[in-house]
Amino acid sequence: MKGGGHGDYHLLVLAPSSVQEMADFVYDAFDLADKYRTPVLILADGALGQMMEKVAFREYDPADHIVAKPWATTGKPKSRERNVITSLHIEPEMMEQINLRLQDKYRLIAENETRWEHFHTEDAEFLIVAYGLAARIAKGAVEMARAQGIRAGLLRPVTLFPYPTAAIRRLADTVRGVLVVEMNAGQMIEDVRLAVEGRVPVKFYGRMGGIIPAPDEVLGALERMVKEDVAQHEEAY
Repeated sequence: MKGGGHGDYHLLVLAPSSVQEMADFVYDAFDLADKYRTPVLILADGALGQMMEKVAFREYDPADHIVAKPWATTGKPKSRERNVITSLHIEPEMMEQINLRLQDKYRLIAENETRWEHFHTEDAEFLIVAYGLAARIAKGAVEMARAQGIRAGLLRPVTLFPYPTAAIRRLADTVRGVLVVEMNAGQMIEDVRLAVEGRVPVKFYGRMGGIIPAPDEVLGALERMVKEDVAQHEEAY
């Protein structure tokens, strides 16, 4: 999801963790794609596509979202020049200018559209980072850890691009370790490590092949991280 292919472009990526969000994000995706004129991807776990949950569809009137768009092909009035929309240019200098405008757009998207959720992070000593269905599992593991006296918290990225790097970086200054939980071999752990910038250890726990990790599995990985942290502090003293 770091980019759809060749070049320096990005997709705006929404990662739902419930069937309700899968429905909600369709509305959001259309509005975001129209606002920024960029592709938007809804990245849902395969398991979410097979789940049955109650869904409330929001009221949505497309007329409320119609605004004047200078790029729209509404016919050429005599009051303006031709509006030619193309990204195909042979001159490298022109292509560079197009790419620079795209980078400005991505910075604007990052400023305005980065989304994430916190859960018990106010006093957390250990942080779990997870998205999608894995975040729902991790939330249960956080509650189980809290019941055992482990001050755990969860940060759930809702957008995978733009990524909540700054939010993770701030929490890295207050926790003793970060556990990344995914339903794969570790596709997000690099993003977390880049955000943490070596401040604290970053560990990984994942299941593959469509297997959904159980909360007690995540708790076990968290407990192992806590034990390693305790052992390192004992060695230091």
